[in-house]
This record gives sequence, C-alpha cells and structure tokens, in this order.
Amino acid sequence: MRKVGNVTVPNTQAEPDGTAVADVRSMRHGFSLGGASALAFSVIRPLGSFTNVPLMIAAAGLAGWLAALLILVVMLVVTAVFGALASRWPLEGSVAAWSRQLLGARVGLMTGWLYLCTYVLYMGLLAYFDAQRLLFLVGASAPTWLQGAGAALVVIAVSTIVNGLGRRVLSVLLVVCVAISVIACAVYSTLLLGHAQRGFFDLFQAPLGGSLDWNWLVGPFLIALAWATANTMRGFELPADVAEEIREPRVNVRRAMVWALIVGGALVLYSMIALALAVPAASSVSTSMTQNPYAAAIGTVMQSALGEGSARPFAALQIIATFVAIAVCQLAASRTLWTMARDREVPCHHWLVGLTSRNRMPMRALTLIGIATFVLILIAPDFTAFVLGGASGLAFLLAFIVTLVGLLVALRRGTWQTGSWSTGRWLGPVTVVGVVVLAALAINLAWPRQQLFGAGLQAWRPLIILAAIVIAGLILMAWAFRDGGVHVRNHGHVDRDLHERILLAHTGTCSVCHRALAEGEEVFWNPEAHVTICVACDEDVVA
Repeated sequence: MRKVGNVTVPNTQAEPDGTAVADVRSMRHGFSLGGASALAFSVIRPLGSFTNVPLMIAAAGLAGWLAALLILVVMLVVTAVFGALASRWPLEGSVAAWSRQLLGARVGLMTGWLYLCTYVLYMGLLAYFDAQRLLFLVGASAPTWLQGAGAALVVIAVSTIVNGLGRRVLSVLLVVCVAISVIACAVYSTLLLGHAQRGFFDLFQAPLGGSLDWNWLVGPFLIALAWATANTMRGFELPADVAEEIREPRVNVRRAMVWALIVGGALVLYSMIALALAVPAASSVSTSMTQNPYAAAIGTVMQSALGEGSARPFAALQIIATFVAIAVCQLAASRTLWTMARDREVPCHHWLVGLTSRNRMPMRALTLIGIATFVLILIAPDFTAFVLGGASGLAFLLAFIVTLVGLLVALRRGTWQTGSWSTGRWLGPVTVVGVVVLAALAINLAWPRQQLFGAGLQAWRPLIILAAIVIAGLILMAWAFRDGGVHVRNHGHVDRDLHERILLAHTGTCSVCHRALAEGEEVFWNPEAHVTICVACDEDVVA
C-alpha cells in the first residue's frame, strides 16, 4: 500500500502466478466522429476502384462492377452487427476483444492473430504496389524486384515515422486523403463519363456479349467477386479497432462505420460505372496486365480516354491515397498487437505494451509491424497482388465469421446483453445472414483459380498462407496459455480489466488530487481501491 495525499492506494495487483500486473490504460482520445470516419474512408480508398475495375472487367466483362455493389451490401449488414457489439464493448482491438468476451480468451487470441496478419499482408500488398506507382512516375515501366523492394522499404519507413509523430499529423494526412479521394473521384469520373463509348445498359453484358444469365453469374462473375472481396470496402471496421481512442465510442464507432461505407461506397460505384463506360475494351485491358499491372491499368484506361497528361497526375494522387491507407493499416495492426500485449498474450508483452510519454502511442508495436511487413515483401517477391490480396482477404473474413458465430452462441445461450444500440429482434437473423454470406465469399475467394493465383500448386497459395497463419496462431496460443493460462490477463475467461477499460477517461474527479478532469482526459482506474487517478498522480504512485 502507498499513501498519496489523503488517499491510500494499493500497489498494482498480481496475477494468480504472483506476477505483478502493469497498470491498464486506455490510449488518449484523439479521434472525433469525423476522424474515425476518415480512418475507415482512407482504407476503403475509392481511388482504388480505378485499378480494380479493369481487372474485374477483364475477368467478367463490363458487368464486373456489380461485384463491388454486392460487397457493399454485405458490409452494411456486417456493420449493423458490429455496431451492436461496439455499443456494448467499445474496446481497442474490435473483433479480437469481442470474440474474447463471447467465446473465451483462446478464441479471442486467435481472432486477434488473424486480424493482425490480415493487415500485415494487406500492408505488404499496398506498399509494394505503391512503390510500383512511384517507379512508374519516374519512367521505370518494368522495375526490377530490388527496385520495388527498396521503394517499398522507404514507403513503410515513412509510414512508421508518420504514425509515431502522433494523431494530429495523421489527422492532417487523413483530411488530405479524404479531399483527394472525393475530388479526384468526382472529377475524373465525370471526365470519363464525357468519353463514354457505350450506354448504361451495356454495363450488364457478359464477357463475350449477350445479356446477363445464370451461367454468367456462376462463372466469370465469381472471379470478379473474389477480387472485389479481397480489395473492395476493406477498412470499414477500423473505427471499432481504435474505439478507446474515439470520443463517445458507444455512439461514434457505429456512425463512423456507416458514414464511411455510404460515402466511400457511393464514390466507388460512381467511379466504377464511369470507368466501365469509358474503358476501350475488356480484351485490351486484359492484355495490358504485364509486369506492372497497376501502372498498366492506369495507362490503359486513363491514357486512352483522357491522355498522358491526365494519367500521370492521377497516378500521383493514387500514391498519396495509398500511402495514407498503408499508414492507417499499420495503425490498425499495431493497436491489435498492443491489445494482445496488454492482455499478456504475445512474447515480450511488457516491452510491446509501452506507450510514448508525449503522444501515448504504441511506437514499439508500430515499428514491429513495419518490420514484419518489409520482411514479408522480401520473402515473398513472387507473390502477386492476387495472392497477397486473397490470403489477406481469407484471414479477414475468417476473423469476422468467428466474431459473428460468437454472437450467435451468446444469443442462443441467452447471455447476450444489449448495449446502447442494437437492431432489436433482428440482431439474430441479421447475424445469421452475415455468417452465411461471409462464409460463401470466403469459399469463393479461396477457390484455387488459375486466372487469379497461378497454375498447379500455385493456385492453392492463399489457402497455404492461411494455413500457415492458423498454425502459427495455435503455437502462439500454446505459449500464451501454458500452465493453464495463468499468465494471461484474461485467466479463466474473466476479463478483470473490461469494466475498468470502459470507465477509462469517463469520470469527473481525480481521487488523489481532487482535480476536476476534462472530458476525454486519460486517467487510470485502480481496480482494488476502486478509484480514478489522473495520469500525473498515477505516475507518482507507480514510481
């Protein structure tokens, strides 16, 4: 026991194995509703539709854009469920934290591991091809692997630095990214509509002509749907992943996800339709996907429709938007790693859980995520965008499915308690629809297709990568829950810190200095004394 002022404060509590527990803190509230929406919007990347559409058209004809419309509807369904979960548990780590509460600490660890890996894979994809665009702008139309890897390292290093500078710097970049995406999508799409080579009803044609029919839907369209699943509308759930950093998270997390999907989805569909109307021909797009598919897609469509003078500035705008998406993905992955370290589920957790003194940022976790991404690029130089996108998408969908299944189990057992918002009696049916559709999308994405992943054994690479991720997760679980799991913070599936985490920064007075606390100010909740202590007093206690 230690006495500070007129209050006697116990020392930090100990786990069942006698190990002292470090104080549990929330990160500083740094994102408003607008900032949280911008986080999701930046990863949705409406500008990415200009590179996704040519690939979908090459596979499924002009109607390939319908795959993105289907994904948007699915994500809105998932958002309804996630909104209910976030209103009850506004915790950092989103699906990992929710799965931990619904299905136990071991399932929560595996879900967090899947979610962490999906963003490392996706960062590798974005960083490598952002580097390709940079080299394309300087005239290297077919860069070597060494050039691409070197440029990708620079991109990842700058992303790590930007994240470490604090939320204000990232917020400025988010504003720039949103402005670029909205203005560029609106301007370029409108210009492309002015160069339309066909009518609107041509957008419902099969690859070889003719009208939409069942054979077309179960054939080429599934390829377009697989690519859309891996790359379109990803990131809508990011506000939930940083819930403890958002003001009034029980309300704003849900609102941010919905707004990002609606605005981002509308821009994506507008861009896709404009591009499909202006693209010269599916065959010309297909044959141009050579050594630099992203640059070739820009060159084929933008140059043919608007000329070289429009194509290169557009590539520069895409570089900026993609870089911001990389930074936000790194932020998401680092938060998941940080929460796993806070729960003592990963090696070196005492080191990884550290925050910078000024900005309260998990710089160590951020740096480790950056290193892991660059190592991925070095060891997987032959992995195409399809393979990395496919493996990342599979891990992404699996993490979502586990969370939704956990909610169904809680509903079945009668243990679910509604938070501040819910879909009411429709929560169960909506969750069932979400599980079924996500499972179908995962099967379609994992299907070994030569057109996407390569011939022979190569067609199984996304599934092989997913299997490796799951095996590594099981090894991590065996380590974390050794000796019956007494080492982890959630021993016996009782998250002793859950109540305290939710109360963080939501109280009025410090129990030591009796100073009135500003709304959103970071505080420390002492679970034994049941008092709230401001950071300055807590540092005196812990010192």
